[in-house]
Amino acid sequence: MLPKVALTVITIASFIGIWLTMSTHGAGTWSQVATRWLHLVSFATLAGGFMWKGLFTRPAQKQAQQPYFIQFTSASFARFRRLTQIILPIFALTAVYDLIRFARWGVDGWIVEAEIYLLAMIMLAAGVDAYGRHQKNPFAERNLARFVLLLLLLDALVLAGFDVTLAQGGQAWPLLVRWLHLAAFGLWFGGAVWNIFITVPAARDIVSVPVVVAASQQLERFRIAVRLILPTLIVSGFIQAYRYVGFNLNALIASTFGWLILAKLLLIGVLIVVFLTCPMWRACSPISGMCKLDDLYAKEH
Repeated sequence: MLPKVALTVITIASFIGIWLTMSTHGAGTWSQVATRWLHLVSFATLAGGFMWKGLFTRPAQKQAQQPYFIQFTSASFARFRRLTQIILPIFALTAVYDLIRFARWGVDGWIVEAEIYLLAMIMLAAGVDAYGRHQKNPFAERNLARFVLLLLLLDALVLAGFDVTLAQGGQAWPLLVRWLHLAAFGLWFGGAVWNIFITVPAARDIVSVPVVVAASQQLERFRIAVRLILPTLIVSGFIQAYRYVGFNLNALIASTFGWLILAKLLLIGVLIVVFLTCPMWRACSPISGMCKLDDLYAKEH
């Protein structure tokens, strides 16, 4: 339950954040915001998904568990491929739309060219992963996943360049902050999507202690990553908000822009509570044992 709450909250917070950013570009209508949000959410689903696939899935340490790990990982990767086949076209179409409109708004030509090259490479590499022939050993696919993740993180830098060029003249410090914010959002959102829509269904289809161990290990690696991702998301968000309203409470409550910032801060607070509460309530997953990894290891012995 709590992971779904967190995903819902971050989805709403992301829409508010994109509304704020697009408003600074003079493009705060629902249609303009929605298309940008759709692009960044599709980017996030891919980024977090390839992070999980490339970094969090690992072979079993015990030989007896390896067949279960392979079966579970293969099932997870198959689900992610089906998801990618849906998300990748959305990502591509909204990316092209963003390219056209940001170029018209005055983004530097070299940034647009960089996005074109990156988009082509992402589509090729992610397309091979989604539609290509797959090996019997699923762990052999992780190197390609890591490469796609690298491309997506570079793409986040270009997307940050779109926003910073228009709003702040392309300065280096705002660019770094915006890039960290987009990257952190993408990795967390996409990781949450994987946990809820890939790990849980795949583990439920293969009921065994080794599978729960594999899923638990992956979830724990994600939680460790979130300990870095969450502070990055919060700090970079505060820095971006400070530029517009500073620490002036009157500025926050005197405009729609300020109220949107307050709403996003409130939602981030909810995310922090969920992140801290989840392990205490053993509510990280609906699968029995997922949040009690030590107990599972005890059973194995």
